[in-house]
Amino acid sequence: MGIDTIGIIGAGTMGNGIAQVCATSGLSVVMVDISDAAVQKGLATIQGSLDRLLKKEKISAADKDAALARIRPSTRYEDLQGAQLVVEAATENLELKIKILR
Repeated sequence: MGIDTIGIIGAGTMGNGIAQVCATSGLSVVMVDISDAAVQKGLATIQGSLDRLLKKEKISAADKDAALARIRPSTRYEDLQGAQLVVEAATENLELKIKILR
């Protein structure tokens, strides 16, 4: 069984970075965070990073668009059900991590 969908809990620095790497590698990504604002901020960071790569001619416009299309933002843990691998990349708060893992 291969991995084609990655779930990421957390859209901050680590989470959006992992999402970007996975999406540019051709994997589908479900990026979950506690609020739509947090998920949208993570997506904006990814878009900015991909824009810089495009400007440096490291990727094409088509590659950028394809990577962004592979990322599905969400605020619901239920949306992680189709993922073969889930990465927890939430803020370094023990109580929050315990709550997520439950």
